[in-house]
Amino acid sequence: MKRKHILKWLGIALGVYLLYGVLTAILVPLPQKEAAGELWSQYEARLSEDASQERVRSIEDTDSALLWRLQLIESAEREVIFSTFDLRADGSGQDLMAALYGAAQRGVRVRIIVDGLNGFLHLQNSGVLRALAAEENVEVRFYDPIDLLRPWKLNYRLHDKYLIADGSKYILGGRNSNDLFLGSYQENQNIDRDVLVVSDGGEGSSVSQLLTYFESVWSQPENKTITGKTSSQTDALQERYAALCAVHGKELAAVDWEVETAAVTHVSLLSGSPRAEAKAPELWDALVRLMAQGDDVLLQTPYIICNDKMYNDLEALAETRQLRVLTNAVENGANPSGCSDYLREKQNILSRGVDVYEVICGQSLHTKTILIGNDLSVVGSFNADMRSAYLDTELMLVIESEEVNAALREESGKYMGQSRLALHDGGTEYGVQFEEVTLPWTKRALYTILSVVQRPIRHLL
Repeated sequence: MKRKHILKWLGIALGVYLLYGVLTAILVPLPQKEAAGELWSQYEARLSEDASQERVRSIEDTDSALLWRLQLIESAEREVIFSTFDLRADGSGQDLMAALYGAAQRGVRVRIIVDGLNGFLHLQNSGVLRALAAEENVEVRFYDPIDLLRPWKLNYRLHDKYLIADGSKYILGGRNSNDLFLGSYQENQNIDRDVLVVSDGGEGSSVSQLLTYFESVWSQPENKTITGKTSSQTDALQERYAALCAVHGKELAAVDWEVETAAVTHVSLLSGSPRAEAKAPELWDALVRLMAQGDDVLLQTPYIICNDKMYNDLEALAETRQLRVLTNAVENGANPSGCSDYLREKQNILSRGVDVYEVICGQSLHTKTILIGNDLSVVGSFNADMRSAYLDTELMLVIESEEVNAALREESGKYMGQSRLALHDGGTEYGVQFEEVTLPWTKRALYTILSVVQRPIRHLL
C-alpha cells in the first residue's frame, strides 16, 4: 500500500513537471520583442570606415565544403575556432575531428563550441569527441545545455556555423557538420552554401568582427565544458588523420588562398544576440533594411514561417521593388513543420506581393542567401522564420561585390529553372527544367494535420 502511495505521488509530481515544462516552453518565448535598429546603426558605421583587404569565394557542393574545411584546419599555425549547430561522429564529422586532433598535436590551440541540445542528442556519449577533448590544446563546450529546472531554455539554440583559422581565414554559412551537408558519405544530401573569406585581419575586418562575436558566445555562463577521456578512440583519431593526409596530402599542403578567392569591395558581419534568451529581431530588421537598398531582391530560404510583423515587412518591400523567394516546394522539403506552414500560409504570402519559386530538384534546399540588386550578397544561417528572428543565435555575412552577386544569381538560376513559380497575382509559371512530383496523400494528410496542430507553437518553429 505504501509503495502504491509513493508511486501515485511520483506520478502526480511527474505530471505537474511535464505540464510546467510544456507551458513554460510555449509561453515564456511568446512575447516577442521589437528591434531598436541598433545592429543596423553598427553596420552603417562600419561602412564609413576604411575597408579591410578581404577576398571571398562561395562553396556550393558537399565535397568542396568538406575539403575546404580540412584545408583551413591544416593551414592553422596558432588557433582554430569551430562553432556548429549540429556536429555528429559520422564520416565527415570524424574527418573534421581528426583534422582538429592533428592541429592540436602540432601545438595549435583548438576551441570548439556545439549547440547544447544537439550535443546532448548526438555527442553526449561520443568517445571520439571525448578523445579529442582530452588533448592538451583542445577545449570543447556545449552552448546552453539542457536545464531541467528551466525547460523553456530549450528554445534558445546556437545556430551559427563557422570555422576560423589563425584569425585570418574563415568559412561561414548554413551547413551543419555532418554527412547530410559534407563529403560524399551518403547518397541523399542537402543543398547549401558557405563562403570562404581570406582577410588581412585588420581592426575593422569581418574576421575581427567574427572573433569578437565568438568570444561573446564562448563566455556565456550557461555553457558546459566537456571533459575529455583518452581511449581507443584517441588512436582512431590519429589513424584517421594520417589517412586524410595520405588521401588529400597535396590539397592540404599547398593552398594559394589569393588565387582561390576574389577581391571584394567590402565584407561585414551581421550577428544577433549571443545570449540564450528571447531576442529582439535586430538581425531581421537589418536584413529588411538591406533589402530596401535594391530594386531586385531574391530571398533564398529553406522555408518561410513568419509572424504579422515579418509579413508586413515583406509586403512593404514588395510595394517598391521586385521581391522573389526561392524555397522548397512542399513536395521537395525536408522540414514537415515548414511544409505544413507553407501550405496554410501560401496565399497570405502571395497576397503580400511576393512571388515564390517552389523548387523541386530531388534534394532539399537548405541555403540561406539574399541577393540584393547587382552588388550585395548576404549569406549565412538565418532562415526566414520566427525562430531565427526571435530565438536562435544567427549570423549573416554581407558581401559587396558585383562578381560574387552575379555568380550567386547564376547558381540560384539553376534552381529557379527547376521551380514552379507562384505569382502574387494568382498566376503560375514553370521553369524549363521543372518536373512535377505528386505529393503522396499520406504526406498531404500529415501536413494538413500539422498545419492545425502546430498553430499554438508557430513562434517556436
